[in-house]
Amino acid sequence: MLPRVEYSVSVPVPVDAAFQAFQDLERLLHRGIYDAALWTEGAPWQVRSRLRYIVVRPVRATVSAVVTSINPPHSISLLNHGLGVTAEQNVYFGPDLKGGTRVRMTMDFVGKPSELSESAIHEAATFITKDALDTMATLCQRRASSASG
Repeated sequence: MLPRVEYSVSVPVPVDAAFQAFQDLERLLHRGIYDAALWTEGAPWQVRSRLRYIVVRPVRATVSAVVTSINPPHSISLLNHGLGVTAEQNVYFGPDLKGGTRVRMTMDFVGKPSELSESAIHEAATFITKDALDTMATLCQRRASSASG
């Protein structure tokens, strides 16, 4: 069983704005990490909607995801399938005591990887988790700067 991956960031925008920034899949593209992030079924960000990520770095993989719950602007949960494992992804948005918003993501894995070692899966999941929140944080910082400038 793979260990949990957990990561969090603080962003200088209100919870609603952080929630919207996370839903902007364009932030993931054009950086050599994802070839695609696209909705394949249902309306974006609705329960049972399906999403496909084509990852090229740190490992080549196609990840299929389904939105299992969404509680705007507080949480989003997805079930991800790729590289022979299933991962439950939970993203939580809440006020940061220092101002702005704290965003926390967890990934809990089920299954035994068939394509890569457990350590390689854990490293890739850690990289992808950090990238997802770091790109969201960058987008939030850009939006906060342009709003104040």
